[in-house]
Amino acid sequence: MNFAEYDAVIRTDRHDATLERAVAALRRQTTPPRRIIFVDSSGDAACRDRLTKLGDTVVPYPQPVFNFSIAINVGLAAASSPHVLLISSHVVLDDPRLIEEGCARAQDAAAEVVYWIPSEDDVAEVFRVDKTLFDGHNGLSNACAMLPRLTALERPFRADVFSAEDQEWAGWFLRERQGRTLRVKHPLALYLNPNVNALKTINEEIAIAYFTDRRWLRPHRIIERVVRAALAAFRGRPDRARMHWEIAKGLLAANFRKPSRMSRYY
Repeated sequence: MNFAEYDAVIRTDRHDATLERAVAALRRQTTPPRRIIFVDSSGDAACRDRLTKLGDTVVPYPQPVFNFSIAINVGLAAASSPHVLLISSHVVLDDPRLIEEGCARAQDAAAEVVYWIPSEDDVAEVFRVDKTLFDGHNGLSNACAMLPRLTALERPFRADVFSAEDQEWAGWFLRERQGRTLRVKHPLALYLNPNVNALKTINEEIAIAYFTDRRWLRPHRIIERVVRAALAAFRGRPDRARMHWEIAKGLLAANFRKPSRMSRYY
Protein backbone atom coordinates (compact mmCIF):
# COMPACT_ATOMS: atom_id res chain seq x y z
CA MET A 1 0.00 0.00 0.00
CA ASN A 2 1.29 3.41 -0.95
CA PHE A 3 -0.77 6.31 0.33
CA ALA A 4 1.58 8.97 -1.03
CA GLU A 5 -0.50 9.76 -4.14
CA TYR A 6 -3.95 10.94 -3.25
CA ASP A 7 -6.59 13.47 -4.19
CA ALA A 8 -8.60 15.31 -1.53
CA VAL A 9 -12.39 15.45 -2.00
CA ILE A 10 -14.26 18.13 -0.04
CA ARG A 11 -18.06 18.30 0.01
CA THR A 12 -19.34 21.80 0.59
CA ASP A 13 -22.24 24.16 0.03
CA ARG A 14 -20.36 27.34 0.89
CA HIS A 15 -17.04 29.18 0.85
CA ASP A 16 -16.04 30.46 4.28
CA ALA A 17 -13.06 31.05 6.52
CA THR A 18 -13.10 27.51 7.96
CA LEU A 19 -12.95 26.01 4.48
CA GLU A 20 -10.00 28.25 3.60
CA ARG A 21 -8.27 27.15 6.79
CA ALA A 22 -8.95 23.48 5.99
CA VAL A 23 -7.49 23.82 2.49
CA ALA A 24 -4.43 25.72 3.75
CA ALA A 25 -3.79 22.95 6.29
CA LEU A 26 -4.00 20.34 3.54
CA ARG A 27 -1.50 22.18 1.39
CA ARG A 28 0.89 22.40 4.36
CA GLN A 29 0.93 18.64 4.85
CA THR A 30 4.29 16.96 4.38
CA THR A 31 2.46 14.76 1.87
CA PRO A 32 -0.06 17.18 0.32
CA PRO A 33 -2.79 16.02 -2.07
CA ARG A 34 -2.14 15.99 -5.79
CA ARG A 35 -5.47 17.72 -6.36
CA ILE A 36 -8.16 19.30 -4.20
CA ILE A 37 -11.60 18.52 -5.60
CA PHE A 38 -14.71 20.30 -4.39
CA VAL A 39 -18.17 18.80 -4.77
CA ASP A 40 -20.22 21.99 -4.75
CA SER A 41 -23.89 21.76 -3.78
CA SER A 42 -24.37 25.51 -3.29
CA GLY A 43 -26.01 26.07 -6.68
CA ASP A 44 -24.40 29.51 -6.60
CA ALA A 45 -22.15 30.71 -9.41
CA ALA A 46 -20.26 33.12 -7.17
CA CYS A 47 -19.49 30.35 -4.68
CA ARG A 48 -18.33 28.10 -7.50
CA ASP A 49 -15.96 30.80 -8.76
CA ARG A 50 -14.43 31.22 -5.32
CA LEU A 51 -14.03 27.46 -4.93
CA THR A 52 -12.34 27.29 -8.32
CA LYS A 53 -9.74 29.78 -7.12
CA LEU A 54 -9.25 27.90 -3.86
CA GLY A 55 -8.90 24.36 -5.22
CA ASP A 56 -8.05 22.50 -8.41
CA THR A 57 -11.38 21.07 -9.58
CA VAL A 58 -14.99 21.95 -8.81
CA VAL A 59 -17.69 19.41 -9.58
CA PRO A 60 -21.29 20.65 -9.30
CA TYR A 61 -23.53 18.43 -7.24
CA PRO A 62 -25.80 16.87 -9.90
CA GLN A 63 -29.23 16.60 -8.23
CA PRO A 64 -31.78 19.04 -6.77
CA VAL A 65 -32.01 17.16 -3.46
CA PHE A 66 -28.78 16.81 -1.51
CA ASN A 67 -27.49 13.40 -0.45
CA PHE A 68 -24.13 12.86 1.25
CA SER A 69 -23.48 9.48 -0.35
CA ILE A 70 -24.10 10.83 -3.83
CA ALA A 71 -21.79 13.77 -3.12
CA ILE A 72 -19.04 11.38 -2.02
CA ASN A 73 -19.50 9.16 -5.08
CA VAL A 74 -19.37 12.18 -7.40
CA GLY A 75 -16.10 13.27 -5.82
CA LEU A 76 -14.62 9.78 -6.07
CA ALA A 77 -15.51 9.62 -9.76
CA ALA A 78 -13.74 12.94 -10.37
CA ALA A 79 -10.54 11.80 -8.63
CA SER A 80 -7.71 10.08 -10.46
CA SER A 81 -5.12 9.20 -7.81
CA PRO A 82 -4.85 5.72 -6.28
CA HIS A 83 -6.19 7.02 -2.96
CA VAL A 84 -8.75 9.64 -2.01
CA LEU A 85 -8.91 11.66 1.17
CA LEU A 86 -12.54 12.37 1.98
CA ILE A 87 -12.45 15.45 4.18
CA SER A 88 -15.18 17.73 5.41
CA SER A 89 -15.07 21.47 4.86
CA HIS A 90 -14.85 22.01 8.63
CA VAL A 91 -11.95 19.62 9.39
CA VAL A 92 -8.56 21.25 9.89
CA LEU A 93 -5.46 19.07 10.14
CA ASP A 94 -3.47 21.44 12.28
CA ASP A 95 -0.26 19.40 12.26
CA PRO A 96 1.51 19.11 8.87
CA ARG A 97 2.64 15.56 9.64
CA LEU A 98 -0.80 14.10 10.33
CA ILE A 99 -1.38 12.58 6.89
CA GLU A 100 2.13 11.22 6.47
CA GLU A 101 2.37 9.75 9.95
CA GLY A 102 -1.17 8.34 9.96
CA CYS A 103 -0.64 6.62 6.62
CA ALA A 104 2.70 5.21 7.80
CA ARG A 105 0.97 3.75 10.84
CA ALA A 106 -1.72 2.28 8.58
CA GLN A 107 0.93 0.59 6.44
CA ASP A 108 2.58 -0.85 9.54
CA ALA A 109 -0.79 -2.16 10.71
CA ALA A 110 -1.68 -3.60 7.27
CA ALA A 111 -4.79 -1.38 7.20
CA GLU A 112 -6.06 -0.35 3.77
CA VAL A 113 -8.10 2.56 5.15
CA VAL A 114 -7.08 5.19 7.70
CA TYR A 115 -9.21 7.91 9.27
CA TRP A 116 -8.58 10.78 11.66
CA ILE A 117 -10.82 12.03 14.47
CA PRO A 118 -10.29 14.57 17.27
CA SER A 119 -8.91 13.42 20.60
CA GLU A 120 -11.21 14.41 23.44
CA ASP A 121 -8.48 14.10 26.07
CA ASP A 122 -5.61 15.62 24.06
CA VAL A 123 -3.87 12.26 23.83
CA ALA A 124 -2.93 10.80 20.44
CA GLU A 125 -3.70 7.11 19.88
CA VAL A 126 -4.24 4.63 17.08
CA PHE A 127 -6.59 1.66 16.99
CA ARG A 128 -6.92 -0.95 14.24
CA VAL A 129 -10.45 -2.12 13.49
CA ASP A 130 -11.37 -5.40 11.83
CA LYS A 131 -14.71 -7.19 11.61
CA THR A 132 -14.31 -8.65 15.10
CA LEU A 133 -13.80 -5.22 16.68
CA PHE A 134 -16.35 -3.28 14.64
CA ASP A 135 -19.23 -2.03 16.79
CA GLY A 136 -21.13 -0.06 14.16
CA HIS A 137 -19.59 3.24 15.27
CA ASN A 138 -15.82 2.84 14.96
CA GLY A 139 -15.24 1.63 11.40
CA LEU A 140 -14.78 4.94 9.59
CA SER A 141 -15.36 8.67 9.65
CA ASN A 142 -15.68 10.30 6.26
CA ALA A 143 -15.08 13.65 7.94
CA CYS A 144 -11.44 12.73 7.29
CA ALA A 145 -10.65 9.33 5.77
CA MET A 146 -8.16 7.97 3.25
CA LEU A 147 -9.65 5.25 1.01
CA PRO A 148 -8.40 3.23 -1.96
CA ARG A 149 -10.24 4.90 -4.84
CA LEU A 150 -10.94 1.77 -6.88
CA THR A 151 -12.39 -0.06 -3.87
CA ALA A 152 -14.74 2.84 -3.17
CA LEU A 153 -15.75 3.00 -6.84
CA GLU A 154 -16.34 -0.75 -6.93
CA ARG A 155 -18.74 -0.48 -4.02
CA PRO A 156 -20.12 3.09 -3.85
CA PHE A 157 -21.65 4.68 -0.78
CA ARG A 158 -25.36 3.88 -0.65
CA ALA A 159 -27.72 6.76 -1.35
CA ASP A 160 -30.52 5.24 0.72
CA VAL A 161 -28.35 5.45 3.84
CA PHE A 162 -29.43 8.90 5.00
CA SER A 163 -26.82 9.30 7.76
CA ALA A 164 -23.69 7.50 9.01
CA GLU A 165 -23.12 6.33 5.45
CA ASP A 166 -19.44 5.97 6.36
CA GLN A 167 -20.22 3.30 8.97
CA GLU A 168 -22.42 1.38 6.54
CA TRP A 169 -19.59 1.38 3.97
CA ALA A 170 -17.12 0.34 6.66
CA GLY A 171 -19.37 -2.57 7.63
CA TRP A 172 -19.26 -3.84 4.06
CA PHE A 173 -15.51 -3.29 3.80
CA LEU A 174 -14.68 -5.02 7.08
CA ARG A 175 -17.05 -7.96 6.68
CA GLU A 176 -17.24 -8.64 2.97
CA ARG A 177 -13.71 -7.62 1.98
CA GLN A 178 -12.12 -8.80 5.24
CA GLY A 179 -10.54 -5.37 5.36
CA ARG A 180 -8.98 -3.37 8.17
CA THR A 181 -9.21 0.31 9.04
CA LEU A 182 -6.98 2.38 11.30
CA ARG A 183 -8.47 5.04 13.56
CA VAL A 184 -6.11 7.87 14.44
CA LYS A 185 -7.24 10.06 17.33
CA HIS A 186 -5.21 13.24 17.52
CA PRO A 187 -5.67 16.55 19.36
CA LEU A 188 -4.69 18.49 16.22
CA ALA A 189 -7.27 16.84 13.96
CA LEU A 190 -9.74 19.64 14.52
CA TYR A 191 -13.48 19.23 13.93
CA LEU A 192 -14.82 22.78 13.64
CA ASN A 193 -18.43 22.13 12.70
CA PRO A 194 -20.55 24.68 14.63
CA ASN A 195 -23.78 22.88 13.81
CA VAL A 196 -23.41 19.59 15.65
CA ASN A 197 -26.81 19.02 17.22
CA ALA A 198 -29.24 16.44 18.55
CA LEU A 199 -30.86 15.78 15.17
CA LYS A 200 -27.50 14.73 13.75
CA THR A 201 -27.03 12.24 16.60
CA ILE A 202 -30.60 10.92 16.27
CA ASN A 203 -30.22 10.30 12.53
CA GLU A 204 -26.83 8.68 12.95
CA GLU A 205 -27.97 6.28 15.66
CA ILE A 206 -31.06 5.19 13.73
CA ALA A 207 -29.10 4.76 10.51
CA ILE A 208 -26.35 2.73 12.19
CA ALA A 209 -28.91 0.46 13.85
CA TYR A 210 -30.86 -0.21 10.66
CA PHE A 211 -28.19 -0.25 7.95
CA THR A 212 -24.97 -1.23 9.72
CA ASP A 213 -25.45 -3.25 12.88
CA ARG A 214 -28.90 -4.65 13.66
CA ARG A 215 -27.84 -5.50 17.21
CA TRP A 216 -28.60 -1.86 18.05
CA LEU A 217 -32.28 -2.56 17.23
CA ARG A 218 -32.67 -5.17 19.96
CA PRO A 219 -35.16 -4.51 22.78
CA HIS A 220 -32.54 -3.98 25.48
CA ARG A 221 -30.95 -1.20 23.41
CA ILE A 222 -34.30 0.54 23.08
CA ILE A 223 -34.94 0.18 26.80
CA GLU A 224 -31.47 1.56 27.48
CA ARG A 225 -32.38 4.71 25.53
CA VAL A 226 -35.65 5.10 27.43
CA VAL A 227 -33.75 4.83 30.72
CA ARG A 228 -31.22 7.41 29.56
CA ALA A 229 -34.08 9.71 28.58
CA ALA A 230 -35.62 9.33 32.03
CA LEU A 231 -32.31 9.98 33.78
CA ALA A 232 -31.67 13.08 31.67
CA ALA A 233 -35.14 14.41 32.48
CA PHE A 234 -34.59 13.72 36.21
CA ARG A 235 -31.31 15.65 36.06
CA GLY A 236 -32.99 18.65 34.48
CA ARG A 237 -31.63 18.14 30.96
CA PRO A 238 -34.79 18.20 28.80
CA ASP A 239 -32.97 18.51 25.46
CA ARG A 240 -30.85 15.46 26.23
CA ALA A 241 -33.93 13.56 27.40
CA ARG A 242 -35.77 14.43 24.20
CA MET A 243 -32.83 13.23 22.08
CA HIS A 244 -32.68 9.82 23.77
CA TRP A 245 -36.47 9.48 23.56
CA GLU A 246 -36.45 10.22 19.82
CA ILE A 247 -33.69 7.66 19.30
CA ALA A 248 -35.70 5.07 21.24
CA LYS A 249 -38.80 5.73 19.11
CA GLY A 250 -36.74 5.60 15.92
CA LEU A 251 -35.13 2.30 16.89
CA LEU A 252 -38.49 0.78 17.73
CA ALA A 253 -40.02 1.91 14.43
CA ALA A 254 -37.00 0.62 12.47
CA ASN A 255 -37.84 -2.90 13.65
CA PHE A 256 -40.98 -2.72 11.52
CA ARG A 257 -40.13 -0.50 8.54
CA LYS A 258 -37.16 0.98 6.77
CA PRO A 259 -36.50 4.49 8.11
CA SER A 260 -36.59 7.33 5.60
CA ARG A 261 -34.93 10.62 6.48
CA MET A 262 -33.20 13.39 4.61
CA SER A 263 -29.45 13.44 4.15
CA ARG A 264 -28.36 16.94 5.05
CA TYR A 265 -25.65 19.32 6.15
CA TYR A 266 -25.67 20.27 9.83
